[in-house]
Amino acid sequence: MSTPQPFCLLQNRESYVACDWNLVDDAAGRHYWIEFFVRHLQTILKLGVDAATALGESPDSAIRRAAACTAEFNPIFLNFDSNPQAAGRVTILTLDTWRDQILRRHGFTDAFADLKARENQSALPLLPAVCGQIDSLAHDPLQQLTTVIQGVFAGNIFDMGADATAKIFLHQGPDFFQTRQALKKRPWLIDDFDRLADRLLSGPLHRKAVFFIDNAGSDFLLGALPMIRWLAQRGTSVVLAANERPTLNDMTIHDVNAFWPRIVEIEPSLETLPIQRISTGTGEPLIDLLAVSPELNQAIVDVDLVILEGMGRGVESNLRAAFKCDALNLAMLKDQAIAARCGGSLFDVVCRFR
Repeated sequence: MSTPQPFCLLQNRESYVACDWNLVDDAAGRHYWIEFFVRHLQTILKLGVDAATALGESPDSAIRRAAACTAEFNPIFLNFDSNPQAAGRVTILTLDTWRDQILRRHGFTDAFADLKARENQSALPLLPAVCGQIDSLAHDPLQQLTTVIQGVFAGNIFDMGADATAKIFLHQGPDFFQTRQALKKRPWLIDDFDRLADRLLSGPLHRKAVFFIDNAGSDFLLGALPMIRWLAQRGTSVVLAANERPTLNDMTIHDVNAFWPRIVEIEPSLETLPIQRISTGTGEPLIDLLAVSPELNQAIVDVDLVILEGMGRGVESNLRAAFKCDALNLAMLKDQAIAARCGGSLFDVVCRFR
């Protein structure tokens, strides 16, 4: 993979901070996240063991690898909790990086592969209905845009990195249409929708957008993809940006490319639209825009709209990032600590446009 480089649309890379929650200086926040990561590791490893045995590895071998992973993981995280000053600046993004590096060292490179496949399989048949509903509102552009944005929120509930939703999706996820119907009413926690609508519906058409996608399943197929389609149908070229490496249930560029033929088969309108699929070069649920792929930068030099979707990319990181062009953060808050830090509560939604 090419050497990472700063995202070329950052307004000021010298002042940019991907994640501003320094856990070294926040004992309560540090305790919360260390306890979460230690507990959540066991969910990841259970899925990883199941996936490995399904591929033919003996249960004893997979369980031994999981035990070795835990034995390396726990001391690193617990030591940071008890001796935070020894680690330098540490944020949730740092913890994500530590976790994923340890998992990969023990062979758990994509523990959520089977779950992602299951959720993609479940969501795909609903894509034409979601697109059809959006198309049926063409006579009412404001309601159409509202439906598009609400769909992004509803889809974003598929998140295996948050306590509030992980246990649900280990068995059977909630219904997309019911979730969209039950969304909190406006005004949302961060609500720039009126400004967004004025710019999108009354301002000049954006030439090109980059859309950083998040999770598999309903998030990508029923939330992000219909919005990408809506933008592209209006004449905006879209760069669909996805992780290079697997992490949690995030959709990688390889997942997207492998699934794309099935997507355009069931929703043929997508096949001829100006949508380009590019790797971000990254591999965490949050994203540090100081380290993206040169290929992404080459594809987005003429972008005039940046869209960061999901709690990790758009709230835990980059909520306050400044860009050289218009920018939109869209997310549902599925973690109580993140929601509290934003001054809200679980399942609040964020629509930040600047």
